[in-house]
Amino acid sequence: MNTVISFLIAARHQNKVKSVLWIVCFLALLSGSAWFILRELHVSMDAEVARVMQTYTRVRTNVISTLDIMDQQLTADPCSADYAAQQRRVAFLPDGMNELFFFESGKIICTANNGLLPKPIDLGEPDILPANGFTVTLWLNRNLEDLGLGGLKGAFAVRGNHGMVVPTTPVEATASKWLQFEVVIRAHDGRWWHASGEPGLYAASITEPDGPMGLREGALTTIQCDPAGLHCIAARTTIGQLLGLGGAVAALSLIVCGIVSAWLSSKFYALLARHWSFESRFLRRFQSRGVTCAYQPLLDLEKDLVTGCEVLARWHDVDGTLIYPDRFIPIVEEHGLTQPFTRLIVERAHAELLPLVPLGKRMQVNFNIFPRDLDASVLLDIFAPFLGSASRFDLTIEIVETGALDLETAQGEIERLRDAGVHIYIDDFGAGYSSMHTLAGLSVDGVKLDRSFAMAPDESVMARMLDHAIDMVQDSGRKIVVEGVETAARLGELKASGKVHFAQGYYISRPLDREAFARFIAERGPRPSARPRLVA
Repeated sequence: MNTVISFLIAARHQNKVKSVLWIVCFLALLSGSAWFILRELHVSMDAEVARVMQTYTRVRTNVISTLDIMDQQLTADPCSADYAAQQRRVAFLPDGMNELFFFESGKIICTANNGLLPKPIDLGEPDILPANGFTVTLWLNRNLEDLGLGGLKGAFAVRGNHGMVVPTTPVEATASKWLQFEVVIRAHDGRWWHASGEPGLYAASITEPDGPMGLREGALTTIQCDPAGLHCIAARTTIGQLLGLGGAVAALSLIVCGIVSAWLSSKFYALLARHWSFESRFLRRFQSRGVTCAYQPLLDLEKDLVTGCEVLARWHDVDGTLIYPDRFIPIVEEHGLTQPFTRLIVERAHAELLPLVPLGKRMQVNFNIFPRDLDASVLLDIFAPFLGSASRFDLTIEIVETGALDLETAQGEIERLRDAGVHIYIDDFGAGYSSMHTLAGLSVDGVKLDRSFAMAPDESVMARMLDHAIDMVQDSGRKIVVEGVETAARLGELKASGKVHFAQGYYISRPLDREAFARFIAERGPRPSARPRLVA
């Protein structure tokens, strides 16, 4: 899953994501179009089969009606001259059958056209017995040579003593050219006989399994039987036949699917981009998971011991990538989440650090706050776990100057916080809005110099200004923290000055997770016999 998410959110993969979306949309539209077209084709096929079925329904109806007429009108003695005359009158009726006969004891005795036969014709065992509402016995595909119709075949239909010859009815020539048909006659026990059309279609239709979208072996098939279940028609058309008839339509459909897919994929990509944007990912995850704490050790330069840490926020992206605050802090501010965010960090840091501080020991813990949250009542509630007589921590709040402070209002809040035992530092002094005017106007405990001073190359302007900044802060009577210490030489200079109280930076330690910080402070922190009380 992480691989898929990484693929979706990586900037270098966005063109691939767009291509995948287009392919998915195109295939979906193509599948939908194919399903719709195939459904309509099935409807058309069923309509065509029903139209062809009318011919065979009419034949079956004519057989029944003719037998009914024969029962009513053939009243003379069987096979007499009058009987033959009556047979010919019935045969002459519209839709009547031309060859009628008298049937007795399984044999044809006389016919309308041949009169009394010199030798009765024994039909043998019938193929289909009366069933399913069709009360006629049938002998199928019989040679008609004994009736003077050499070379022809037909069916014998008998009810009682009356019967007729039913000629083979071919599939009408006007049937659809894009379909192949086979007509079969089916017995009630499932046996069937080919009657007309393309042999083999019915057998294939009842034996081949259904494929995707009703396709069987790349062809569309359908079967319909008349209400009596006597005649069944199988119809079939192949994709090749359809393309041959509608190739231009198919090409146009592909073009339309391609154009619509491009439009749809752009819309889906926009939705996907919004859902998986960094801002959306962060907002979905920062409360329940994702945001973690890192601890950067604070080195007390006078004691040369690590006596505390600064708590820093980190965020693990959905793909596990570690994200630094410069990317997500603006989102927190934009969405008015500064207080919930600070509370989340405070609660996690307290839960992780408390087991590291034995009873009777104390640890200095520094937190950054947003200038907009400089409200003593709010902050004292948020930092309550680190305050109180039972606390093992010395709490320091660093005010990040992302905007100009109202000094009069800020001073009142700072005094309330200090009265509650909270130390206040100005963070990133020398950058942004920080100035001596701010330092002089606020009764803060200390100042953290911006990392750009300590990280500047030797002999650079910023490096020379470090000494001046330290002197200015010292003259104000505030504690000094220098961050960004990355070399032994720089740390040595700060110690030698005797003016800097705390230092932090990669030379001392990078920000550490809870386990690594526990190991680090065990090695570099106060010895068990020491009882330091940190004052910042």
